[in-house]
Amino acid sequence: MAAPVSPSDPDDGVAPFNSDHEADPDAEGTLTQELRLEPVQFIARTDVVMRLGALMLGAGASSARVRDSMERAAHAVGIETLHVRVGMNDLVATMSRGQMFRTRVAEIPRPGVDAERLTALKRLTSELAPGTSAAAVQARMDAVEARPRRYPDLVRVLGAGLACAAFALLNNGGWQEFVAVLVAASAGQFVRMRIARLRTNEFVTVFASAVVALLVYLGVAAVLAAAGLPGGQHDAAVTSAVLYLVPGFPLVTGALDLARLDLNAGISRVVYATLVLLATGTAVWGIATVFHAIVTQTADPLFTEPLLSVVRLLAGFIGVLGFAVLFDTPPAIAVTAAALGAVANAGRLALVDGGMTPPLAAAIAALAVGFGAFLFGNRLRAARVTLTVPAVLIMVPGAAAYRAITGVISGDTLAAVQNGFTAVFVVVALAIGLTLARILTEREWSIPAR
Repeated sequence: MAAPVSPSDPDDGVAPFNSDHEADPDAEGTLTQELRLEPVQFIARTDVVMRLGALMLGAGASSARVRDSMERAAHAVGIETLHVRVGMNDLVATMSRGQMFRTRVAEIPRPGVDAERLTALKRLTSELAPGTSAAAVQARMDAVEARPRRYPDLVRVLGAGLACAAFALLNNGGWQEFVAVLVAASAGQFVRMRIARLRTNEFVTVFASAVVALLVYLGVAAVLAAAGLPGGQHDAAVTSAVLYLVPGFPLVTGALDLARLDLNAGISRVVYATLVLLATGTAVWGIATVFHAIVTQTADPLFTEPLLSVVRLLAGFIGVLGFAVLFDTPPAIAVTAAALGAVANAGRLALVDGGMTPPLAAAIAALAVGFGAFLFGNRLRAARVTLTVPAVLIMVPGAAAYRAITGVISGDTLAAVQNGFTAVFVVVALAIGLTLARILTEREWSIPAR
């Protein structure tokens, strides 16, 4: 809301009349008109700032990035003070100019991930300068919002399939598992996108998509076995078919929010990610129980060095690139993220093979990704999250999380505890590595969230 403004109020945020103006009827009329327009202009400025924050939050930005972008826009259009509270799908902001203030609330019903939009908005805010008109910023945002998704549905479906198929190789599967997971994850992502258009409950969508992917995986595996091409690691790779459902963006950005003590957004995102994992894990347990698949089984590597490292590099590159495409990441940024993730993940696995604990290896790999994002992010004019999230998502132990959930439901306590703690501590380690890289390269990250 805006405080009432009166032409006779000397503290209304606009210069008061002087005697010269009072003696000039034309000047007095002009100033009176400006005073009457001032609240309208202020409302237009606040609308710009709020819309920018809502667009960024809806595209998957972290609360720190949303807040920073809103502050930049507020400074550019002439808002003097801004206080904003960022949640997972809501914004509350109070803005003031002189004696006028306005509080706005925005809700984003179904926040998603759109790296293309994040990149465009990041570039927009970096180009804002003091004195920019609200209308000019609105026009830029209109252009951003009017852009269609960069990749068609078919490409995004293939990206999900390739990402999960690469996971199958990283989980020590063979070419049979690669093919089965590619087909299954593609089918699951296709069903997920179709159901999502119906605006149904998101957890129902996740569960149905997971069931389809798992059934298709088991079906393709059975066809390969009947054709005399059985794979020896089918049970170990079954969870790879649903790894496209791992909520990577909310999980990583939520952990980063918690690292900055931004509890409002951080807790919401982590809880949401946990619920999505539970929905998927329940589907994994149900299908495994019906078809007697042992999803808690792990496999030994099929390759020896140096071929093993080559396979890990290629699988890591394909996996990160697939996730980047799924997130609608611009090509140059997607390729850069894939290169960073492939190298860091291969190094992480080599450290684990050498005897290092998985959480410590994950923290080192995430730190390397964070530094890489710092080096290349400015050159690409990219939001760092569009580089770091796909790159570290290949390291998120989604298979271990699903095995832990299955173990809890089926009563296999030992498997549940082992896989559960592995998943939790690796995710925490990834967040620590990314946070440390931010603290060392961005001054504002050493300051707690307000």
